[in-house]
Amino acid sequence: MEKIYQSSQKKLTGSIIPIGLLACWLFSLGLFLSKPIAHAHRYDLSIKLVLELFLVWMFYAFLPRWLNKKLFLIIILVAGLGLGFYEIKSINHQGEVTETYKSVFKDLEQGRNPYTSGRIYHRNESDQIVYQNFNYPPMELYPYWIFYRLGHLWNLTSLTLFLIGLQALAALILALTFKEEYGLYILAFLPLLAFSELHTNPAMTMLMLSIFLACLHRQIKKPSLLNLYLTAVIIGFGLLTKFLFIPIAAVYYFWRLDWRSWKNFFQVVSEGAVSIFISLLLMLPFGPWNVLKNTILFNLNLGERNVYTTFFPNILSGFFYLIKKPEFYPLTATAVMVLAVLFSRRLSLFSAMLFSAIIFLLVSPTPEPQYFGTMLLLGLGARMMEELPLRDWR
Repeated sequence: MEKIYQSSQKKLTGSIIPIGLLACWLFSLGLFLSKPIAHAHRYDLSIKLVLELFLVWMFYAFLPRWLNKKLFLIIILVAGLGLGFYEIKSINHQGEVTETYKSVFKDLEQGRNPYTSGRIYHRNESDQIVYQNFNYPPMELYPYWIFYRLGHLWNLTSLTLFLIGLQALAALILALTFKEEYGLYILAFLPLLAFSELHTNPAMTMLMLSIFLACLHRQIKKPSLLNLYLTAVIIGFGLLTKFLFIPIAAVYYFWRLDWRSWKNFFQVVSEGAVSIFISLLLMLPFGPWNVLKNTILFNLNLGERNVYTTFFPNILSGFFYLIKKPEFYPLTATAVMVLAVLFSRRLSLFSAMLFSAIIFLLVSPTPEPQYFGTMLLLGLGARMMEELPLRDWR
């Protein structure tokens, strides 16, 4: 095990990520200039996504030499406040997310299953209102439902405040997790993280990721079997936020496997079973198959997805539409993610998590620049974890 652990400490600071992102950016720019896909919209989103991922990598790569610079922290603080002003001023008052949740809440109040009712509000690629099943995982439902029931109020303002609160809490947890090593310098990032996305809803993914990193930090500092299973429970919740958590969890479990040790194998598999059990419990009220069919499988099927949502071309999906072979996208995207997970053992655990998340966003059906704050939190957390003293806690 010691050999595996020591050989897995390569950080993601080399040239592979910036070169790869440059190639993706050039491809996105080519799509933007030529607009070759008839029914596609917003070619600029993939350009924005790639630039955001490059910025996240920059923070990850250079954080140790920047974090104690007062000017850097002031710039980050001011940038976060500026981003907050922009996000709030540019919120779409006819946005889809508010109306989507409103229709979900109506279903729940009337005893219907939002994953099967066909009554959930969506906008298709022609910006027409269409009704279909809910296609967010349950952890993107429960917290919003509880928040709505507490105040019996749901509108754009309440949604915005809820998103800011969740993302600010995620940033605060990150800062407190590394308080011993970095003081409260990380709080300079709080506005940037809290206001990173107010048009859509990646906030629960960011919060669960922050809690997950806090659990790993505790495990590195004070290893315990109880903490490993607590982390497994958190992963179970995280798997049912938006899909970015899935490759991170896959890397976490695969990276820790030592195929030469039955004890290690049983330990890691049992933790994975706990995570899956928690996820199944969360899906149970709606039917696990109903949830999977209308979330993961729905997003992989580009043809069905485009009937109910707008198609924004991403790197991989845009490529297959460009060559007029979109039917090959699901299998290829899955294969690329499997290869990314297999490659993870060549990196440190936290670099591998960041790498898999970057690949996931590049091969997702549509570009998701909404994850900038979540990816920034992951990049910051990953690099700070890698600066901790090495210890084989697996």
